[in-house]
Amino acid sequence: MRILQIRSAGIRRISLLWIAALLTVTVDAPHADVVEFDRLYGRLLAEYWHPSVEIHGISTTVFDYARMKQDAKYPDSLFNRTLQAIKGVDSARLQEANETKAFWINAYNFAAMRLVIDHYPVDSIRSLSISLIRYPWSRKAIRIGNKDYSLKQIEKDILIEQFNDPRIVFAVSCAAVSCPDRTAQPFTGQRLDAQLDAMIRTFLENPGKGLRLDRDRRVLTLGWILEKDRQLFQNRPGGVMGFVLPYLERDVREWLEVNPVEIKYFEHDWTLNDLAQAD
Repeated sequence: MRILQIRSAGIRRISLLWIAALLTVTVDAPHADVVEFDRLYGRLLAEYWHPSVEIHGISTTVFDYARMKQDAKYPDSLFNRTLQAIKGVDSARLQEANETKAFWINAYNFAAMRLVIDHYPVDSIRSLSISLIRYPWSRKAIRIGNKDYSLKQIEKDILIEQFNDPRIVFAVSCAAVSCPDRTAQPFTGQRLDAQLDAMIRTFLENPGKGLRLDRDRRVLTLGWILEKDRQLFQNRPGGVMGFVLPYLERDVREWLEVNPVEIKYFEHDWTLNDLAQAD
């Protein structure tokens, strides 16, 4: 009888371990494809990202697109392995909100990079080589799973529609000098909020494209993004100013809170954020 009890206990233990292992695989499996894409995309950013240079007098981080294009000629290059990895992502299995948001932001930015590399050398993502009507956002730019997506679909139909987070428009890159600076790291679900806030704060600290305050003339010049996507801010407390103020240094914020200003917007420089374009 004791032998039977020992055997039964052993069988139960094995069964529980098997069930636990099965549950672990079930939980982790949906993320394995995303993890691989994030890993390769992170390496791609680190490899070709370059610290700030000046283009047309505007300080901006850039990429070495010329070297990336040269490397992309090889089937086993980092660029092509990243391209294959995102094709293997089953986005429908993403569940957690920040993880899903981070993936689609990374997907958008990689897709924009892919449009540039496929047609490089170009001096802008709006180049006629990419789109004859200078509107590349409607072109199918990336395959994810078994579906092709345009930049517009990813930004408007997925990210904005699903999350309604105005910070998204700062995070998706138009690959231009006037866009918020790109970083050498991909967005991640665990750090997403801190990454988005840091990106916006850095952008608004840039007097060449993010924010410039002329206290004598009482003129506040803001980034073009805040005008282009103003509908995202209009129905929020304080509108555009209500969004901007929490990201500013205390001195600037307090001055703006008590001094009325005329709001203007920077002209958008569509020049590619390319190391080759540096002044």
